[in-house]
Amino acid sequence: MIRLLRNTFQNNEPSKTEIINPKRSSANSLFEETSYRAIRVAQRRKWTLIGSILLVFIVGITFLVYNNIVKNRESKLAAEFASIDSIYNQENMAFQKLANAAKENLPKDQMPDNTNSMNLFAQFAKDHPTEPSGWQAAVRAASYFIAKGQNNKAKEVLEPIENNLNKYPLVEIRVRTALATIYAAEQNNTKALEELKLVEDIPANPMPNQARFLQGQILFLSGNKQEAQKVFSQIISTSSEKTPPEMSTQASQIQQQARIWLNYLDI
Repeated sequence: MIRLLRNTFQNNEPSKTEIINPKRSSANSLFEETSYRAIRVAQRRKWTLIGSILLVFIVGITFLVYNNIVKNRESKLAAEFASIDSIYNQENMAFQKLANAAKENLPKDQMPDNTNSMNLFAQFAKDHPTEPSGWQAAVRAASYFIAKGQNNKAKEVLEPIENNLNKYPLVEIRVRTALATIYAAEQNNTKALEELKLVEDIPANPMPNQARFLQGQILFLSGNKQEAQKVFSQIISTSSEKTPPEMSTQASQIQQQARIWLNYLDI
């Protein structure tokens, strides 16, 4: 009996016990196979968790870096725009001093000489045609050039930005309308009408009749009287329900002008 117990104890010693083979083999028992699968699942979950943590960390760092770059870029653009605006204000102050010194001797049509600041705004717009600050600079410079009769300079500033304004309808309306006016002055009526048609079709355009009125004038001046009559008639028949209240007066004036033109064409 004692000898039997001794043999049993010796057979159960850890050093003599068969270790589970962590690798698959035909010799593995069902228990060993199940343990192997559990170990592999645990390992996969561990690496999946580690990968997810690393991914979140990398995405977070990337976002912070990108956000920092964007902020720095915006700050730089704002500072550059402000410096040009400061030159513009200095030019106006110099003109005001001249006007005060001249008192009533200064011609009424004389304006401040903003050539320097507007050329800087134009260059800023060319350097940043996809930035909102670039668009603002372009509109300011172009408005000045048009007022001075420098249509070519205005066109050079506005054309590069017009296709970047889809998400900013009010700016797009202003830019395309200005370009249409320039093209009409150059007798390029086809291009002018194309621009005005694009303006008319902008979904967020609160005043499509403004573009239509310019269309009618260009059509008439180009000798297309019948099409001009159709456009003016369309303006007159347009309902004012969709017109914003703050623009109702302007909309009414455009319809009144369309009636005048239509009566003139009917003569």
